[in-house]
Amino acid sequence: MIYDKTGQLLGRVLVVDDEPLVLEMLSETLRMRQHHVVSAIDAETALQEVEKGAFDLVISDLHLPGLSGVDLLVRIKSLDPTLPVIVVTGQPALDKAIDAMKKGASDFITKPFSVEQIHHIVQKNLQERRLIEENQRLMAELNNKAVIEQLNRQLHQKISQLTKLYRISEAFHSTVENQSLLQYMVDMASDLTDAQRVSLLTFDPARECLRIRASKGISSEILRKTSLEVGKGVAGQVVQERRPLRVTSREHALSHTPSNANYASHSWLSVPLFIGGELLGVLNMTDKADGSDFTEEDEYVAMTLAEKAAIKIENNALYEGIYSNLLDTLRSLVSTLEAKDAYTRHHSQRVTDISLKLARRVGCTEEECESVAFAGVLHDIGKVGINDNILLKTSRLTDAEYTIIKQHPVIGARIIEPLGLIQEERDIILHHHERIDGRGYPDGLKGEEIPFLARIVAIADSFDAMTSTRAYRKPRPMEEVLEEFEKFSGTQFDSDLVPVFLEALEEGEIEAYGADAEPQVGIEPMTETERS
Repeated sequence: MIYDKTGQLLGRVLVVDDEPLVLEMLSETLRMRQHHVVSAIDAETALQEVEKGAFDLVISDLHLPGLSGVDLLVRIKSLDPTLPVIVVTGQPALDKAIDAMKKGASDFITKPFSVEQIHHIVQKNLQERRLIEENQRLMAELNNKAVIEQLNRQLHQKISQLTKLYRISEAFHSTVENQSLLQYMVDMASDLTDAQRVSLLTFDPARECLRIRASKGISSEILRKTSLEVGKGVAGQVVQERRPLRVTSREHALSHTPSNANYASHSWLSVPLFIGGELLGVLNMTDKADGSDFTEEDEYVAMTLAEKAAIKIENNALYEGIYSNLLDTLRSLVSTLEAKDAYTRHHSQRVTDISLKLARRVGCTEEECESVAFAGVLHDIGKVGINDNILLKTSRLTDAEYTIIKQHPVIGARIIEPLGLIQEERDIILHHHERIDGRGYPDGLKGEEIPFLARIVAIADSFDAMTSTRAYRKPRPMEEVLEEFEKFSGTQFDSDLVPVFLEALEEGEIEAYGADAEPQVGIEPMTETERS
C-alpha cells in the first residue's frame, strides 16, 4: 500500500456483488479515490481473483448467487486470515452481518450507503491492514515482548470497537418511542465514549437554532437557558459545516474554538444527526471521565451511533404513519358499524372507558392499560362481517342467529391479524365473550385459561349491555344488575374482579349510562338469565 498526496492510503481492493449497478457504483467510487479495483459478480469468481493475486481489502455483499457471502468470507479467511473483509447488507439482515463479523469480517456497511461512508470505512480498514502488516514485519524482525504486547493492545482495541458496534446495532431493536430513543442515545453515547456530559440538540430550521432535547450530566439551569444559533459554539459549527467536530484540549487552546458560555469545556466531540439527508440535530459529548481527549475511535463510534439512531427514528416515523393509517381505518369501520343503528352507537368507547377504570383499580401496568385502551375500541370489529339482517334485528335472536353472532370475535381476530398486535390485544378481541365456567365462546376457555384483560373487558361489556336501552326493553334497574353480577360471579364473571367492579360502582367511579345512552341492539353479552 502507498499514500496519495493527501495522506490517504491507496490499496488493491476486490469488490463482490451480484447486482451490476451496485458493483459498478462501488467500483467507480473506489477508483475515484485512486484505489486499484478488481470486481467480481459472484463468490466463485472472487475466490479465483484472491488466489491469483494479493489484495489489501475485500468488500462483499452477503447475498450472492451460489456460494454465499458468508461462505466466501470463510474461504478467504482460510487463504489469508489477515485480509480484511467488509460485508455489505440491508438493514433487515443486520443480524447476518453481525454473524459474519463473528466469523472474521472486519466491518459492515448497511444499504443505502453514502460515498463518504464507503471512503471512511475503507480507509479505516486499510489503516488496520497496514498496521497488521507492519506489526507482522516487526514481529519477524524483532520477535520481542514489546511488539507482541503492542499487537495485543491493538487487538484489544479492535475487539472493544467491534463490541461497541455490536451493542449499537443491537440497542435499537427494543427501543420504540422516539423521545425515549433520544434519551437512550444520550445514555449510550456516554457509556461508549466515557463522556460525563452528553446532550442531544435538535435543529429548528425556522428559527435557525438548536435546543437540548435529551441530556446527561447537565444542570437544569443549562437545559433551560441553552439555545444555540447556527455557527455559534461547537454544536453550532457542526450545523453550519454539517460534519463531525472533535476538539482536543490542545487544539482548543491554540485555535480558541468558540464554545457556549453555559456549557464550557476544553475537550469536545460533536457529531451531526441526519435523517433522509436533512439535519435533525447534533450529539454533543464532553468531559471524559479520565480527563483525556476524545479519540478518532470515539468519533467513529459516535457517528455509527448517530447513523443507527437516525435509521431507527426514520423507521419509527414510517411505521407510526402506516400503523396510524391502519388504526384510523379500523376505527372508521367501528364507527360505520355503530352508525348503522342507534342501538349500537358509542358502545365500544363506553366499554373501553369502563374497562380502563377497572384495569387501573386492579393494578394493571401502564402497558396493560394501553392494550385495553387500544383493543377495547376494536373489541367488536368482527361484527362488520355479520349480515345486517341479523346485526340490526330489533327483536330477540333465534338460536341459529345467535350462533352466527358468536362468530364475531373470530372474525375480529382475523381482521386485526395483519396488524401484528401484541398477544394481550389479540386476546381481548378474541376472548372477551369467554365465561369462567367454560360455557362462553369462541373457544370455551375456563377460569384462568381466559386472558386476564379479556376478563376485564367481559365485565365492562356485559355491564354496558345491561344498563343501556335495548330495542325490546329499557335499561335494567341497577339493583337487578348488581344481583346479576353477584349471582354469576365465578360462573360467567371472574370472582376476583366482580367485588372490585362493584366497589367502583358504589363509589361512583363507574356509572351506568342508562336511559341517557343511545339504545343498544340485543346482541351484546347476555347473562344466563337473559338467555333463558
